[in-house]
Amino acid sequence: MELALALLTLALLTSLGVNVWLAHRARTPPATLAPTPQEQLPPLFHAVAAALDAGLILVDAERRARYLSPQAAELLGGQEDAAGGRALIALLRDYRADALVGEVLQDGEARELLLQPAPGGRTLRLRATALAHGVAPEALILLRDVTQLSVLERARRDMVANVSHELRTPLASVKLLVETLQSGPPPPVAARMLGQMAQEVDALTQLVDELHELSQIESGRLALQLAPAELAPVVARAIERIRPQAGRKGLHIAASLPTDLPLALLDSERVGRVLLNLLHNAVKFTPEGGEIRVAASPLAVPPLGHPPGAWLLVQVADSGTGIPVEDLPRIFERFYKVDRARTREAGGTGLGLAIARHLVEGHGGRIWAESAEGRGSSFFFTLPTAVDRIED
Repeated sequence: MELALALLTLALLTSLGVNVWLAHRARTPPATLAPTPQEQLPPLFHAVAAALDAGLILVDAERRARYLSPQAAELLGGQEDAAGGRALIALLRDYRADALVGEVLQDGEARELLLQPAPGGRTLRLRATALAHGVAPEALILLRDVTQLSVLERARRDMVANVSHELRTPLASVKLLVETLQSGPPPPVAARMLGQMAQEVDALTQLVDELHELSQIESGRLALQLAPAELAPVVARAIERIRPQAGRKGLHIAASLPTDLPLALLDSERVGRVLLNLLHNAVKFTPEGGEIRVAASPLAVPPLGHPPGAWLLVQVADSGTGIPVEDLPRIFERFYKVDRARTREAGGTGLGLAIARHLVEGHGGRIWAESAEGRGSSFFFTLPTAVDRIED
């Protein structure tokens, strides 16, 4: 698609602008063929170049810039004064691009190159095409900003790698257990192995379910049913669901919510899922005999980055192992795990916090964490109150 757009743009420019300029150049005596200032190019050339959504550079046989469009100047870091004979290597700051344009000028064959990182930290796709091949060959360079496409492609590769990694271990375990069962072990051993297989299948099912839910959220196909509701029952249901797991480790779970807490504008089921994910993580990483606390309070002033209005602050705190400070900015990424060896033994897919972040942001709120290794973690998220929002 990007190549087709580049070719279409180049064809449009060639048919409308460059042909006019080449005709003008053909009528000029050879003695005056020194680098032409930008303002001497035909007006139609400037008009077409300015209408493009890509940058344009015209270089001569010595790889010096004869024309630099405003878009190209912006992509290259605002070098508006770059045209008028400046060397291409000084503009692009990339020897590969300079060598590629030299090859295009030499043999007349169009070529492409990905500049990463380009000036300003962008990712640029460069396509160079020869305009004239002979005594004074010149080349037209088209620059397109593909930073966002590059980010999406990297995210796709990471997603495939992470899913493959998460699937490999349970599938290998199931395969080994099946092969052992096929050898006819004693009934007690076979029963134990069947139980292990059930656990691995449950882990795979959880991964697939969470991947499906995350894809539904990120694609916008999961609509939140927002309505005024009390937060206390939602917290109570989440605690009751996690209490059996906490009980097996002797953990104490308590909720601290004021009785006059304002109604929240929320999807009760989805906020319950956020709380359950946070409580599940707290149970996993809190040693036996530890404590987990859920609290909520109204905020008198909207937090930074929030729209005007009244907000509730919800906190899930634990006395667990804590999170290293260098990992805090990344814990809400898909599949990110602070310690893969530790989290594999504790279970989990690495998707729970990513799902929680999307659900909270779907309510208009924000989610973040504060932690120190060995001193527990506190997760916070905000929810809008129903005050002044019911009619909206």
